[in-house]
Amino acid sequence: MDARILKQVQFARNVSRQDMTDDLVEAIVQIGGDPLTVRKAKDELSAVLGKARNGVPQVIGNIKKADDMAVVISVKDLAELVTAARRQETFGEALDAIGFKPYSGARIIVGQGRKRERLQRNGDASGAKMAL
Repeated sequence: MDARILKQVQFARNVSRQDMTDDLVEAIVQIGGDPLTVRKAKDELSAVLGKARNGVPQVIGNIKKADDMAVVISVKDLAELVTAARRQETFGEALDAIGFKPYSGARIIVGQGRKRERLQRNGDASGAKMAL
């Protein structure tokens, strides 16, 4: 399975359904070539299945109607897509996604806070020990 499709599936959580559909169609067409008509796919079914088994998804249908299109992929690639969709983003990946850059300057020294009395429990203020 091409990494571009896996990446689209991973980022699909952040976009609308229509944007996801359009982006997936674009990525699959870039990889597998122009969409096939139903007649051509039917006439060349063995070739379509062979490409799908080799990791090249095949799009069938009218590119102007993305909702009417179908994609032929192997079961192995389907499992890979499901795994990519389930994968949770780590905290580090989330920081990378928003462009976070860690501080790379000199060491920061934080001064000590104000000195305060130690906290005491109720009843222990006098310092007397409780008899058992």
